[in-house]
Amino acid sequence: MNKNFDFNKAGKRMPYTVPDDFFTEMEDNVWQELKRQPAVKTKKGRTFMRVVITALTTTAAAIVLALVLNQGHSVGFADVEQAFGNLSTEDQIYMFSVYQDDIFINE
Repeated sequence: MNKNFDFNKAGKRMPYTVPDDFFTEMEDNVWQELKRQPAVKTKKGRTFMRVVITALTTTAAAIVLALVLNQGHSVGFADVEQAFGNLSTEDQIYMFSVYQDDIFINE
């Protein structure tokens, strides 16, 4: 391989050529063809309404599900203290050591 190769001296050759007005003529042909075809009606309004209705329905379902699952189940300190008291002594010591070693709590 030649180590002294210079890309700036390579030049740019275009192997393909087109007539002078090729792109202008092609654009005119495309516009003419589009004018001949009937306009297509879009369902943009319907699609938007479906998205809105789906979003509202999903939000309502999530709220209802959260209310049903959390119905009368508020956890307080007394509940946590009772659950901790129900553990064996070894489990309490383990939980306490894990709590003391937690890097996120003890920052």
